[in-house]
Amino acid sequence: MDKVRRLYEESRVSFRAGDLSEAISKLEEAVSLDPEDPDVLEALGVCYSKIDRLDDAIGMMKRLAKVSPNHIMAHTNLSRFYVQKGMILEAEQEQAEARLLSWKAELKAQKETQSQEAKEKTSEEQERERVREIEDRIIRYQKVIALDPDDVLGYFSLGSAYLEAKRVEDAKEAFSRAVEVDPHHSQSYLNLGLALESLEQKSKAIRVYERGIQVAEARGDMIPLRKMEARLKMLR
Repeated sequence: MDKVRRLYEESRVSFRAGDLSEAISKLEEAVSLDPEDPDVLEALGVCYSKIDRLDDAIGMMKRLAKVSPNHIMAHTNLSRFYVQKGMILEAEQEQAEARLLSWKAELKAQKETQSQEAKEKTSEEQERERVREIEDRIIRYQKVIALDPDDVLGYFSLGSAYLEAKRVEDAKEAFSRAVEVDPHHSQSYLNLGLALESLEQKSKAIRVYERGIQVAEARGDMIPLRKMEARLKMLR
């Protein structure tokens, strides 16, 4: 904590203890170190008002309003201090300014809340759209397989869609069928191993990776090869 913040916190302790003189002393030292700290300016102005140093209190609040133009309490306190001095017109002007700033703050908060709700709604809509798109792909690949039960890419694509939908058991069956149809499709071994891992069937995944690595090496499929080697190393 820097010295300004330390002095500010100590002044609050003194204020709560009823020692206004000590609180003011600490705040004045803090202001000398940082003439633009909003918390210090407000606190010092309030303390001045407590000992009827209203001109000094007003000076602090004017400085606060200049440093932080949207500071509602600067104008609220100015209105109070002007009332104490009998300056009713000035008090009403500051009260109006405080109300305006309060309204603007509420409007901003409402817009931010609405914006966040819109983002969340958009996110939900995007997720629903993603789920619908995956379901459409699943249906499409199922039709492909129905027309050609020996289409390895159909099984591979179906298994991949199942994985995206977190239908891991169905994905395992589709990839198993893919390697039955084409024992040389290395990517299907990789995805089958991943599905088995998700199902916590470690020993089966190891066997699948071992076979898949042999297939990938023979075919020169380097990307699935490296991925299966990494998965195998991790499982062992």
